[in-house]
Amino acid sequence: MLQAIKKYDSMKTVIEKCNTKVLEVLESSNVREAKIAAESFKNGGKRLRPALMILSSLAPTGGPIATVKPQLIDLAAAVELVHLATLFHDDVIDEVETRRMQRSARAKYGNHASVLAGDFVLAEALLLVQRSELKHTLPEFLRTIRVLIQGESRETAHKFDFDINEAAYFEIISEKSASLFSLSCKVGGLSYHSEYSDLLGHFGWNLGMAFQMIDDLDDMLDLPRGMMDCDLKNGYLALPVIRTLNQLGDGNRQSFVDIIRTGDFTREKEKQIVLLCRDNGGFDRTTAEIHKHLDRARQTLDRFEADGEAKDLLNSVVVDLKSYADLQMDGFVEFSEAHS
Repeated sequence: MLQAIKKYDSMKTVIEKCNTKVLEVLESSNVREAKIAAESFKNGGKRLRPALMILSSLAPTGGPIATVKPQLIDLAAAVELVHLATLFHDDVIDEVETRRMQRSARAKYGNHASVLAGDFVLAEALLLVQRSELKHTLPEFLRTIRVLIQGESRETAHKFDFDINEAAYFEIISEKSASLFSLSCKVGGLSYHSEYSDLLGHFGWNLGMAFQMIDDLDDMLDLPRGMMDCDLKNGYLALPVIRTLNQLGDGNRQSFVDIIRTGDFTREKEKQIVLLCRDNGGFDRTTAEIHKHLDRARQTLDRFEADGEAKDLLNSVVVDLKSYADLQMDGFVEFSEAHS
């Protein structure tokens, strides 16, 4: 999805330092949960949140990536550990069997081990933040973790809720996803005593909102993107589905609900879902929202007068996400028209 953070060798070096710090923390403990966490971490990931933190610390002033402070590496590792903790807990809540093309921790070691691994990782993240001794960062982490839990709770409460409205959906993704993006960027600003920290948090929030809508599209159905992780089958309604449910009349709406309830998502059933979302403005609505948030993120970056590789990379992340979202829509169109 994202190639921007691979653009500069200096960025790769910084992310590797973050990876090293995460593994140093996890491998310093002999408890089983630490070993499970280290194994899961090594399975890969975009490392987008730590990258955003590092880049946000430099974008306002145009400083080179090579000047990143050691304390910021600790904080970048901490935000990645918080993200890892949420994945352990999500896998239990959603009974996920695979994560990043590997067996999930809960499938391999059981629910108890996965929950404890998430708790362990979260505690280690907060210790890293505390040890960084950078003012104002620990309260920001604590506040965000509280919001993340609230968002996860809200999302779970709305499983198979066919009366959910768009406002509730936006609240959920704001809390359970965009909040961590916002934290990453805001703390990046705070670490350099930047007066732009709130502005950077706003940039991260908009980016996170778009990212989660894009991710929800990938996971909405097994097809057409071939992600093999069907959120709709688990009762999580993405924005195109919510929009479609709100647009359909009573009879057609009930038929749509029945398709989702059965969970029998054959290729033809999935095509029917895609066609309904397309014809009732579900995909157009989602595309408009994604573009709106990405445009706002880009406009925020335009307020920084200094140029440099950090700002360039953040702009590239916005461009990458917009391009990927457009490809998603092309994929839905192709899927809906195939073998018609």
